[in-house]
Amino acid sequence: MTLEARTPDRAVRLWSKLRPKLTWIFRHMIAVPDREVFSLGTLLRHSRDLGGWEPQVVVVSGPPFSTLFVARRIARQRGIPWVADYRDLWTLSSYYPWGRIRRRVDRALESRVVQSAALVTTVSQPFADEMQCTFSVRSEVVLNGYDPSDLAPLALVSEERSAGPLRIVYAGEIYEGKRDPEPLFTALASMGLGPDQVLVEFRGDSVHLVEAAARRHGVAELVRCGPRLPYTESLVLQQGADVLLLLMWNNPGERGVYSGKLFEYLGVRRPILMLGFPGSVAADLIRDREAGVIANDPDDIAAAVRRWLVLKQATGVVPLLPETVSAGLTRQEQSERLRQLCETLIGDNGSAVVHEDERDAGS
Repeated sequence: MTLEARTPDRAVRLWSKLRPKLTWIFRHMIAVPDREVFSLGTLLRHSRDLGGWEPQVVVVSGPPFSTLFVARRIARQRGIPWVADYRDLWTLSSYYPWGRIRRRVDRALESRVVQSAALVTTVSQPFADEMQCTFSVRSEVVLNGYDPSDLAPLALVSEERSAGPLRIVYAGEIYEGKRDPEPLFTALASMGLGPDQVLVEFRGDSVHLVEAAARRHGVAELVRCGPRLPYTESLVLQQGADVLLLLMWNNPGERGVYSGKLFEYLGVRRPILMLGFPGSVAADLIRDREAGVIANDPDDIAAAVRRWLVLKQATGVVPLLPETVSAGLTRQEQSERLRQLCETLIGDNGSAVVHEDERDAGS
């Protein structure tokens, strides 16, 4: 073999060894606080040329959290207040992905930027309390929500569920050891059901974890997996379900987490089976609105599935939840609350100019 033929192979092998190390360095030491940091220069240049736009307050949502620094710069340049809208927590998150040293760096960055904000908004009262306690900033709650206009064209799907097995649907990601369906599989294995009686469908990028767990529990024939669906198709899937599965982490660190998917579920008005921390705000919302069952013990899960199965077999359908389950939870209503909070920052006679994509802010 000639030297010319060997050289490309050697380069490929060298790259395969170096790539994981270079990726680690990029993610941990260069892309701080996130990859969008490399867009900051462009965003800041655009912020100096806003034409006739004269905002009285600036609102920016994260993640990504690089955007907080853009909002702070615009606010300083124009002498106006700004609002940091946290759809997820940053360094206080129980899902924070990096190590201890990186968390210290990010915590210092977060403290410095967020303390210049006139207001912090976030998705739950526990999160608001945590932000206020940690960073000594005024914090308010603006919930996630759902958009009724996304669901209106799908209304006819709701009565097309009479045939076939009890359908339990989950469209989202699996976090092994934190948000996974194994308690449900244990329950189904104990019930001795066949695919003509119950079918659990998963859609997402990590469904290979589901398939492996289903095989371990001997319920693979009851489980159907597929790739992530586009948003509208995901809503169609949820509308056609009998029961919607909500996977949360059964840990006190999940206390303030709603999950944006919960609001979609309430919007489509299907009964919810939640696996996760029973003391969380998500569990409280489901209980308060009588929207489903919160269970982690396989026996309790099996009992809930039996009740829904009886309804399905007796009438051909698991009834829709009442319209009251989603009252006050639309994105429009939550955006209105954000607008009112902004107006308090500029005076009762002012009007806040808030530019945001409602879908991104509510997802």
